[in-house]
Amino acid sequence: MIYETLYIMVRVAVHADHTSVSAIVHEVETQSKLSLTDTANINILETEILVSRVHNLKNINHHGTRP
Repeated sequence: MIYETLYIMVRVAVHADHTSVSAIVHEVETQSKLSLTDTANINILETEILVSRVHNLKNINHHGTRP
């Protein structure tokens, strides 16, 4: 068995009760769980969030449905 590090980028869309982006990011980083499971040939040893960034900042506080 070989040991490798894979970098997987994940996009997460959220609806939050927070009014600040930093509070949303902090809660996701500290309380959310990213789950990857073992497969027949691969054992997942560790996962962590490496980078957090906000893409759609101008729409972060909009309420209602999309047009």
